[in-house]
Amino acid sequence: MKAPPRPLSPTQELTNRLMRVVRTCPQAAAEVLELVYLASRIEAATEVDHAYRDARRVISRLRNPLWEMGPSDREALRTAAETIRRVCRIAEADIPVTPTADAGERARVEARLAAVLKDELRPEMIARVTGIVAAALQE
Repeated sequence: MKAPPRPLSPTQELTNRLMRVVRTCPQAAAEVLELVYLASRIEAATEVDHAYRDARRVISRLRNPLWEMGPSDREALRTAAETIRRVCRIAEADIPVTPTADAGERARVEARLAAVLKDELRPEMIARVTGIVAAALQE
């Protein structure tokens, strides 16, 4: 008798759903690969990323896909986003409206740069560098 299948981790469940989207819409393959990569980083780096920044970005991207799809596929992505949000215990207010929204990234970058460069750059220069770095991170 065949053993019952193991329950899937949230990342495996998300990957399965995203692969269904790729089969339906092959043009979305690049975006889906990026999402799978980010989702795997969520699972691998939860000890490092206590703020779940990657999870927030994935949820936002799932809610705002870059390709056109049917209502059932869109609902599958929304379900996957909700699964990640629930598992990570992320409040709805903490999810960026768009995948490239700030989500507190600028403040973290500025604090790190100020700590490292405080003796070498003036505060206004650190603020300028922070803006450039934050913009690059959001591309």
